[in-house]
Amino acid sequence: MGAADVRGLAKHVRGKRWWGMRRYAGRMRCHEVQLSEIPDDKVTAEHFMVAEVDVAECGDGQVLVGLRRLGLNAGLAHRLGGEGTAYGPGIGIGDVPSSDAVVEVLESRHGDFAVGDLAVGKMQWRTAAVIDGSELTTIGADLSEEELNARLTVLGHVGFTAWTGIMHVGQVQPDDVVYVSGAAGGVGSCVVQFAKAVGATVIGVAGSAEKVKLLTETMGADRAINRHDGDATELLRDAAPDGISLYYDNVGGAQLEAALDVLSDGGAIVMCGAVAGSEPPRNLRNFIHKELTMQGFTVTEHEDLRGEFEEQVSGWMDEGKVQSIHTVFEGIDQVPAAFASLLEGSSTGRVIVAVESQLPGHSDPGRLR
Repeated sequence: MGAADVRGLAKHVRGKRWWGMRRYAGRMRCHEVQLSEIPDDKVTAEHFMVAEVDVAECGDGQVLVGLRRLGLNAGLAHRLGGEGTAYGPGIGIGDVPSSDAVVEVLESRHGDFAVGDLAVGKMQWRTAAVIDGSELTTIGADLSEEELNARLTVLGHVGFTAWTGIMHVGQVQPDDVVYVSGAAGGVGSCVVQFAKAVGATVIGVAGSAEKVKLLTETMGADRAINRHDGDATELLRDAAPDGISLYYDNVGGAQLEAALDVLSDGGAIVMCGAVAGSEPPRNLRNFIHKELTMQGFTVTEHEDLRGEFEEQVSGWMDEGKVQSIHTVFEGIDQVPAAFASLLEGSSTGRVIVAVESQLPGHSDPGRLR
């Protein structure tokens, strides 16, 4: 992995090699990241490989795009060598995963897109691709580096997931005491900030002293817990002696069990995710005795809320209540290391892979300069 440096709220990790789109023997070529081995247990960078492949010709209604930002999601790990989910098909050896992305139009045969336009949509882990214009949403042009990153964090898929869960499913209120697991991750960091923007009291749990500091000093959490400091239930009781009213669950396991013990009567749980191998809680009877409720959700079923989400979160950003929290890896060759970092929990906020513009006149296409 390349050397890391911290700039503001973004940690950057640089790749060492040049990867981008080029012409070879009259054909357009690009680089993509393929699954090269099915993980038995822990997913590592060695389970992936970078390959050079042809780029398809651009047909009517399509655009040729270059990757600018790729946002990685931990849930994709469940599909490696396995079955598909609501978020995509199973991924086998030689397959190229897909993630939400910011792309730049390099060639257009679609009336709504011009060369240089920026757009968001799903894209495979590759530096260039031909995509149907109907699958992309334009976001303008000439956005700053931070604006590009925000399109994959607070204003992107993880932000929409967080907002749908905490605002629509959880119906958070100013008098709520909210507990957030995985609070320094991509979704969790958004949940913390959105709940604070509403005026709720927020307690976050993360996996290091550095992340605990980030939660309270940057994201505005009222209290934060390092999960390595002791028993999950006791740590939560100490942080919330009067109980919690709403739990946003990103991990399941011990944190869910702790929340079930500390939730006040009539409390609620928003089930967003669970780490692989997490055991069912031993205290499910608390749902009966405390009259608790728990609801899961699939964010793709709530696209009708996206306009409201973008309007509200953009307003919070303008007011300085919400900001992008992310770790940036630079270069397509860093995708395997970036994904492994996400699963290890060694990154902060959304994990993003950044690629420099591949428009004519830009040197070093395929990675940031």
